[in-house]
Amino acid sequence: MIKSILTAVLFILTANTLYCQSKKYVATAIMKSSIVNYVHAIDSNIVLIDFMKVKKSKRNENFEKVSGLILSGGRDVHPSTYGRKDSLKICITHKKRDEVELYMIKEALKDSLPILGICRGHQILNASLNGDLYQDIPSEYKTDKKVVHRDPAEQEYVYHPIELEATSELLRLYGDANFEVNSFHHQAVKIHGEGMKIVAHAPDGLNEASEWAKGLDDRWIIGVQWHPEKMYQKEPAHLNIMRDFLLHLRP
Repeated sequence: MIKSILTAVLFILTANTLYCQSKKYVATAIMKSSIVNYVHAIDSNIVLIDFMKVKKSKRNENFEKVSGLILSGGRDVHPSTYGRKDSLKICITHKKRDEVELYMIKEALKDSLPILGICRGHQILNASLNGDLYQDIPSEYKTDKKVVHRDPAEQEYVYHPIELEATSELLRLYGDANFEVNSFHHQAVKIHGEGMKIVAHAPDGLNEASEWAKGLDDRWIIGVQWHPEKMYQKEPAHLNIMRDFLLHLRP
């Protein structure tokens, strides 16, 4: 009887140890259920930390246990982040979030952590690396081809095709160079950040994705202008980005 109890206790302790070893932490800002569900669709042991809720004095301490960074969608990146004035007076910004995400990007780059940027996240990622943004696509981006990137009523996603570059890591992950994506943005990356390269375009030529130019084996950094976390349930190929991101988390 005693032997059976000891065996059961040992099993529980071993299981708990393995669980703790498999648990990893991913940093983000403003916890979104869609992002949590996207992550947990691949690995439910991943714990996301919302650094908007972490005191500034505790940031370094909390970031030390982080294995990766996800920059999700949200309000516009403030123009001062990429060295410009809010000349159009139409940006709806969140400067506290900019400050928190710039801190996390800096720390993630220093520790060579994988970084996934989605929509706004794609923009602030490139801006943090001395890139430039269009403050407003309709008024600043001139092209002969008309592509709607955001619902004028700002109520729902619009959809448009994109094309991935033949040598891009995103093509490896998706397995298809041409597909439709959802879209809900009026800003976009004008000039990619240092160390990044543009790897996807909409039919109007606008940048739709960028990744680390030296390849993901050097640094796993990808930014996409669409929202894969809103599409993966109907189109499983979008899970491949998250799967690859999680595979590259720091041990």
